[in-house]
Amino acid sequence: MALLNQLEELAQEAARAGDTEITVPFAFSVAGLDHPHIYSMVQGLLNAGAQLMHIYDRNLDQASALQQKFRTGKIVSELSQILQSEVDLVATSIVPSERGALGIRVLEHEKHFLSAKAPFTTMAQLHAAEEAVRRTGKKWAVFYSERLAVEAALLADNILQEGLIGDLFQLTGSGPHRLQADTRPNWFFDPVKNGGILCDIGSHQIEQLLHYARSKEAEVLHSKVANYAHPQYGAWQDFGDATLVTNTGVSQYFRVDWFTPDGLRVWGDGRTVLHGTNGFVELRKYTDVARTAEGEHLYVVTDQEEVYFSAKGKVGISYFKQLITDCQQGTESAMSQEHTFRAAALAIQAQEQAISLTKVGEKR
Repeated sequence: MALLNQLEELAQEAARAGDTEITVPFAFSVAGLDHPHIYSMVQGLLNAGAQLMHIYDRNLDQASALQQKFRTGKIVSELSQILQSEVDLVATSIVPSERGALGIRVLEHEKHFLSAKAPFTTMAQLHAAEEAVRRTGKKWAVFYSERLAVEAALLADNILQEGLIGDLFQLTGSGPHRLQADTRPNWFFDPVKNGGILCDIGSHQIEQLLHYARSKEAEVLHSKVANYAHPQYGAWQDFGDATLVTNTGVSQYFRVDWFTPDGLRVWGDGRTVLHGTNGFVELRKYTDVARTAEGEHLYVVTDQEEVYFSAKGKVGISYFKQLITDCQQGTESAMSQEHTFRAAALAIQAQEQAISLTKVGEKR
């Protein structure tokens, strides 16, 4: 039971580290609500003590739905009303191919910017964003929710830092998603607008590699994409995988897809395995199949023990408080700008160099 006690202590330590209060008022607005990730972003900012001032979307129904959900924020008819206001940050989940241009406008109006993933669909967009950050000094943040909003994933940090599994040498990950095609807008099926499966949901996996490996650089060794079962959507992709290695020698293999079966009680059985020289940690983030539809599971194996640990409600989500503090104080406690952009760049690279498959065993 020694390991289980250690995990309890590490969870408490992680919770204390994120238990800070925002003492200076922080105001934000939302602009572009095309993906539902904006709801968790708004909830996170509100929970952290920020105030929602404005809501803008080209579709008034989308703006009204968000206002009704949170019962705060004024719906405005023009983006310029937000850009000319005194808010500190603008958050968006606009169509991915439009996030780069919107972010530049936000920064040029002296506001910080928070985007859902994927923040860019092309390297040109990313380079323009990097230049805008250098020019304005404002933050360009990206909400990589599969690590930042999962308590088990946050606790894994402390496990690595404590050395419980030795030195990390590989990550393996899976990010299956449920398609629900009839609920998806037309842009979702357009690779030019969504960036492709590796640029989109694969970006979560790549961000985790850089973070857990504590690496600033990595190389995409191999990647593949396919449309195995949805020919009606043409060049859209329902499967992708990739292999990467960091400059510190940590390797990664991950796979993502849109094949979550209807029998699963949640939208996807997302998992990450951290392989160390003295043990491993498996994160079952959103469910434990056939056991519970709740998430936040860790299976930890060391040289001495094997244990199960639930992180649910024990760690908390500190990202949004850290982001607000960073915006106010010019620090980088939530995520460094270099890390934010490098994760996006590697996802684009994986997408651009991917081998395209038409069916199992056959290359297009």
